[in-house]
Amino acid sequence: EGEFVYALYVAVTHSDFMNDVVLPPLYEVTPHMFTNSEVLDRAYTAKMTQTPGKFEMSFTGSKNNKEQRVAYFGEDIGMNSHHVHWHMDFPFWWHGDEIDRKGELFFWAHHQLTVRFDAERLSNYLSPADELYWDRAIKEGFAPHTNYKYGGEFPTRPDNKNFEDVDGVARIRDMKEMESRIRDAIAHGYVDKADGSHVDIDNDHGIDTLSAAIDSSTSSVNPSYYGSLHN
Repeated sequence: EGEFVYALYVAVTHSDFMNDVVLPPLYEVTPHMFTNSEVLDRAYTAKMTQTPGKFEMSFTGSKNNKEQRVAYFGEDIGMNSHHVHWHMDFPFWWHGDEIDRKGELFFWAHHQLTVRFDAERLSNYLSPADELYWDRAIKEGFAPHTNYKYGGEFPTRPDNKNFEDVDGVARIRDMKEMESRIRDAIAHGYVDKADGSHVDIDNDHGIDTLSAAIDSSTSSVNPSYYGSLHN
């Protein structure tokens, strides 16, 4: 069902035949992806008992955790909906006509999210977000308090969680190598194509080329070498 919804939204977004079709926001179609389970449980009970109600959603976590000061940003329904729709506008797997400046806009959108998050942190007396390191634990845990539509809770991340290999998907060693290759490309001013030639990124279009490699989209000049760092 989730794949059908995703496919439908992407098709409507990109099809010339669907210009006049207006789809509802995803938080109305799949509210369990944007709202904590406590609110949905109360809403479901009200629906089944035909009892009107107004349900307020509180943020996850505890006030004892200083990171809770910016929970309003990370758990904002509108912001998360925007992020999902952005990736539908610019899907990494796209094989149709080349989407203009997709790599550049990938960098721009995610840069805007991170700098806005840092601005919100500074406004709440928190330091800017720390960088992630493959060999260091993530200090703060996170419990999303959301459930899958047909049962089962979303996974939680405990405090001081280390990155781990995911069998058949990704290995930490490979991720480190991919990051190193991206950093080398930035330092050298070019990316390597599969045939051994170079593509200069020290120009107006460089951010588009580099970001396509980081996004690991079909626009990457060498996906087998630069891997899938973002996805």
